[in-house]
Amino acid sequence: MIRKTSSITGKRTQRPGFLRAGSIIFASSFALGFSALAGNMNLPEQNMGSSNAPQPGETTEQTQADSQTAPQPADLSEAAAGIGDNVLTGAWATLGDFNNDGHPDYVLRNGSTLQTAIWYLNNNVFIGGALGPSIRVGWSLDGVADFNRNAHPDYALFNPGTDQTAIWYMSGPTRVSAAFGPTLPDGWELRQTADFNGDGFPDYVLFNSTSNQTAIWYLNNNVYVSGAFGPTLPVNWSLVGVADFDGNGHRDYVLFNVSNHQTAIWYLSGSTFIRGAYGPTIPSGWALVATADFNGDVHPDYLLYNPASRQTAIWYLNNNVFVGGAFGPTLPAGWSLVGP
Repeated sequence: MIRKTSSITGKRTQRPGFLRAGSIIFASSFALGFSALAGNMNLPEQNMGSSNAPQPGETTEQTQADSQTAPQPADLSEAAAGIGDNVLTGAWATLGDFNNDGHPDYVLRNGSTLQTAIWYLNNNVFIGGALGPSIRVGWSLDGVADFNRNAHPDYALFNPGTDQTAIWYMSGPTRVSAAFGPTLPDGWELRQTADFNGDGFPDYVLFNSTSNQTAIWYLNNNVYVSGAFGPTLPVNWSLVGVADFDGNGHRDYVLFNVSNHQTAIWYLSGSTFIRGAYGPTIPSGWALVATADFNGDVHPDYLLYNPASRQTAIWYLNNNVFVGGAFGPTLPAGWSLVGP
């Protein structure tokens, strides 16, 4: 039976045999290889990194896809003075270490041009930026992880109109190739990417907005291997990140309740819920949009985003306990941490 949860630590029962290979809708064209991909997916050609090294403190109003300069942090004096209640619902950001310096970097999105950009960080400090590839209309960037294990984070894309997924293989901010991933069943969406079974390959975390059910699809690069149900989320809670909070080698869920700004950690073993604990409550006007270890203490931290001011902030954690905070860079107009 499909399980339900009634509280933040709700238990659920396992439904065996879920999402076996036969239940996936694979197009026969998958076997034809990459030759058919460009025509079917109409992949963009904007794959350049920035030709001009960005400098901290500069601002730019350029938001066109053909801009050769990556966006720069906004002047804090231009940010909205007040913190309103324009909080994002069910939105999440994507992070990855694109320059291999051991620090997570921001992936920015431009809602008008669908351009992406990488902001390289040292902890909470902006140190440089470069343009990434533009996302095609109808597709969304839903995850960042190293799918082909070449030490470069890749883009995981989802098309909600066709339920198709795709991997864009990257070298730093540059797209070098692409491949389709498995097609999701109707009613499911791609929500996160992380390695849940410890085989070194990132897996898909799926979410069903009707039932609030999650599921893990285990992958080998872009190929589906097997699947299992994960825990069902309580009403009003959304999955915004995945990381190992208790240091046991298993990925955990990070949940955010947009109605009361509460956060919670769901500790998992593979796809199985073990226990839950509340994390710190987010201030009004801010949203929890991602998690990563920003200060290198081996504890995942919260990434907060204020859509009204475009300000970012890092909350440093020890497991689920807040230990300190710092502002991150403010995004320029037209750019966001969340979106397509």
